Amino acid sequence: MKTNNMNIKAEQILTLIRCHLENDNDRFKTVAYQIAAEESAVGHGVIAQSIKDLFTRKKDVLIKPKFSMLNSEVSDFFMEKDSDYRLSDLVVKTEVREKIKKVIREYIQREKLRRYGLENKKSLLLAGPSGTGKTMTASVIAHELHVPLFVVRMEKIVTKFMGETSLKLGMVFDYMREMPGVFLFDEFDAIGQQRGIVNEVGEMRRILNSFLQMMERDLSDSIVMAATNDINSLDSALFRRFDDILTYDFPEEAEIIQLLDNEFAGFAMSGNMKDLLLVLNNKSHADICMICRDAKKESILNDTPLTTDLVRDVAMQRIFNSQIS
Repeated sequence: MKTNNMNIKAEQILTLIRCHLENDNDRFKTVAYQIAAEESAVGHGVIAQSIKDLFTRKKDVLIKPKFSMLNSEVSDFFMEKDSDYRLSDLVVKTEVREKIKKVIREYIQREKLRRYGLENKKSLLLAGPSGTGKTMTASVIAHELHVPLFVVRMEKIVTKFMGETSLKLGMVFDYMREMPGVFLFDEFDAIGQQRGIVNEVGEMRRILNSFLQMMERDLSDSIVMAATNDINSLDSALFRRFDDILTYDFPEEAEIIQLLDNEFAGFAMSGNMKDLLLVLNNKSHADICMICRDAKKESILNDTPLTTDLVRDVAMQRIFNSQIS
């Protein structure tokens, strides 16, 4: 095992040298952060932190993606999102968390897997109601892997002109090779719908087939993530093409309490959190976080104590507003 680890390190050093000679700063940064993560995993925290500190001082050169290398049309296909969330910030079911940890672990050690003819998980389908953690999952994975997060703007990709959507998808996958990162296709229903429920059946079938073929041929170090609020609307052909499917739902009682603990950390809260379970039942993660933040603002601006009664009042007001809107 020690010999294998030495071989992996040697390959990484060779990759770093090639990146330096080819002036590939982005790939250089990715490999260096992988080394840092591996060193941290075996207890070499000082070395790992030293590598990260070097990149912090050089982040303007090495971390920012170079959209200037692309024409304006291609750069318009993406939105770069902040990826500051850690895995510990994500409140999801244990099964989903374990799948995310496996994706992160396999990516960090993907060179080791390739030595045995295996590939890391690099295509994920995220399914569940809005506000339950799908986009946050993409942010967490990007943060943990120290790569950028790009949200693909589906409204810029899908057009009414025959062949144009597939062409734009091809440009996205080309960029994945140039800039390793996490690429989130949000509202994936736009191209992944069941082929029989759309009007332009022939064109949508071609678009979907093009996407699946591009995903299967993808040899980049990027991770493709597709998010949908309604998995039942997707073509069944998709399910076997993704490396894994992560299913999200509204938080259960234990998850609600964890969300409350996270949101009110550092604040003096009076009352029993369990008293809020009824009013927060069937609320999404995003809704619960918004209610908590509104309650904190009310407490601060009105100079009143932060209590579970205040949180309940804020929640009831949001429910009332949603019913009359």
